[in-house]
Amino acid sequence: MIIIRLKVFPNEPPSYHIILTITALLLFILGWESTVLLDRLLEKIIPISKKPLQKICIQIILSALLIIFISYSIFFIANLFFDLQIIPMWNSVVYLMNFFIAVIFNLTIFGYYYFEEWKYNLVSRSHLEKDQAMVRYDALRNQLNPHFLFNALTSLNSLIFENQQLASEFLQQLSKVYRYTLQNRDKDVVSLKTEMDFVKHYISLMKTRFNGAIQFQIEIAEEDLEKGIVPVISQMLIENVVKHNSITLENPLLIQIKTDGTYLMVKNNVIKKTQVENSNKLGLENLKDLYKYLSDKGLRIESDPNNFAVYIPLIH
Repeated sequence: MIIIRLKVFPNEPPSYHIILTITALLLFILGWESTVLLDRLLEKIIPISKKPLQKICIQIILSALLIIFISYSIFFIANLFFDLQIIPMWNSVVYLMNFFIAVIFNLTIFGYYYFEEWKYNLVSRSHLEKDQAMVRYDALRNQLNPHFLFNALTSLNSLIFENQQLASEFLQQLSKVYRYTLQNRDKDVVSLKTEMDFVKHYISLMKTRFNGAIQFQIEIAEEDLEKGIVPVISQMLIENVVKHNSITLENPLLIQIKTDGTYLMVKNNVIKKTQVENSNKLGLENLKDLYKYLSDKGLRIESDPNNFAVYIPLIH
């Protein structure tokens, strides 16, 4: 800035340019601070969220007058001490320049406000969408529980007359399954180890219920056990497999549950039923929506005529 002044006004001494630069910097600092203070005062009287146009216009005009006053005062005082001969130069160009400075300051303040507002709305919308996805998932889970309980009690009723020892074991496993469901119903995520302990009890019920017509193959890597997963999601996926496939001793259903460090895979051989009741396909879609907010990797589905697989992202 000093070099530019020396070239524009080569006849003035260096001290003139130094003092003029210092006063200009002082004007910039005081002008900015006064504009920020004015913004805070006006926000209490005219909130920008309620009357944005009115506040912007009033604030720009007032801040321009304030900056002109500060500018004139600074150069007047500087002129008294250093005889800079600046006041006679005061004209419409200087007023216009001060007004332009006021506009720049206010645009910076308003731009920052709207940027923060945009960020807040973006985060709020993301949280709202996540909450909505969780509500849909909870509704799906609550819908599953009565259906599962009805099937379990039907199986238990048959076992009581056929094999009381097996009926007792079945009831114990059922109580552990429901204990897990109740203990974790308010949690968004549990460890994979906790979920797999639950799955073992659930699988025991399924094997008893279908009398060997359904088989399970589980391969969970030790290092994946502390990673996170949505509670009860394994039960939902297994129930989905049972719902859409025919299960017989002659043609047993094989369900594989494996991890690869990134996903938990639930895969089955396809033995399609001729008719599936209440198959609206919303369950997997709701899970997809939920995992958009829990993981940067989405829930993945792979399907062909012989196999169907769902890949659930493990949450780190």
